[in-house]
Amino acid sequence: MKGLYHPITAIGVCIAAYCCVAKVHEILTFLDFFEKPSVHHDEACVKVMSIGASEDQTQFNSNSIVMTEWRATGYHPGEEKPPGALYVSSGFKQGTTAKSAQEFVENNLKIQELPIFNYPENIDFHPHGMYIRKEDSTLYVINHAYENGGERIDVFGVGTADDGDDDTENDIPNRLDYQYSITSDWMNNDMHGILNSLIVVEKNKFYVTQYLPIPERHDGWLSFERNIDIERFKTLVFGKRGTYVWYCEYDDESGSLDCRKVADQFIGANGITHNEDYSKIFVGDYFTINVFDRDASSNELQNRTTIDVPNFVDNLKFDKVSGNVYGGTINNLWYTVFVHPFPAESEQSTSGIMELAFDPQTSSWQAREIISSSKLNAISNGLKMGEFYVMGAGGLGYPGLLVCPVIKEAGQSNTGGGKAYDSEL
Repeated sequence: MKGLYHPITAIGVCIAAYCCVAKVHEILTFLDFFEKPSVHHDEACVKVMSIGASEDQTQFNSNSIVMTEWRATGYHPGEEKPPGALYVSSGFKQGTTAKSAQEFVENNLKIQELPIFNYPENIDFHPHGMYIRKEDSTLYVINHAYENGGERIDVFGVGTADDGDDDTENDIPNRLDYQYSITSDWMNNDMHGILNSLIVVEKNKFYVTQYLPIPERHDGWLSFERNIDIERFKTLVFGKRGTYVWYCEYDDESGSLDCRKVADQFIGANGITHNEDYSKIFVGDYFTINVFDRDASSNELQNRTTIDVPNFVDNLKFDKVSGNVYGGTINNLWYTVFVHPFPAESEQSTSGIMELAFDPQTSSWQAREIISSSKLNAISNGLKMGEFYVMGAGGLGYPGLLVCPVIKEAGQSNTGGGKAYDSEL
């Protein structure tokens, strides 16, 4: 038995070393360490500097977009943070005759800050995800008000210029009227600073994503940053998945909020969107998009389909014209987060937009990287507006928008150098 001791020990050491090397390789692959940054389809893209860091944007109609301005990450308790704002970009219907993104930006695109009326003076405004409920023109905005207001969802009425006709597709928002806020002790304590995106299925009934596993208000002896580092270590090494999608109902008369978990096992539940009839719910989670069937009577999410996507995907938006889902992407996580972190900008930091399309012939979803560019680093949102894609980068905090012409072959077979993945339904 003693003669076997050293060979068995050696074999055990070799196995342990192999497992460690394999795990390190897996982690580095996850972080895009072995993938060289590349750009494609961005030659005609134009960077617009009429807005600061735009974390999220949502379509008001085919002519205009409502956008946030605020850097979503990097908060420290007690830190003075500049207030955020909401903007509108418009001119997309008039821009259909533009021959290039440059011509559209110069002649048609308008970007203006939206004035907010009747907002409480003692509440900070740090907008993250948002959603427009078109049935009553209300805007729901996740607001990390921290010490001056707590975690909340602010609800606004969207005002437009009265042009005297019934065609609302040309209307452009020109003001926001504060109505009320949705909040609770649960939001302020358990969800402090970590709600991300939402969709509203009925008035004051909504799904909201939690993108970090612990609240930013943390009372332990370690700082929030160190605790998050530990949580990320658990995810990378042990595969921990500790974030969720919540379904909530708010009673605006009593002020009560009731929320329950409807989906779990996310690394960082992020962007969320739905198809036209709300029967499908899409949730972004790092390098996957999860598609759920929604039970309209119980609001439960069922029959999860997980689709691998080419890049780290952030906010998701449904385009009713094409029936596709679009999302902003960080195309090389290693260079963007570790080699050239904010506020440095680099041509090695590539970002872009992806498209998720359903092929009825194969009953499968296909996710495709449409554009990869270094013109705007760390893109956190992207949507399709007629003949153009519009992207912003407010997550890590890079100012400006990137406007690109639509790639005609997008949503078809993988062409032009873009990466594609598919998954059966």
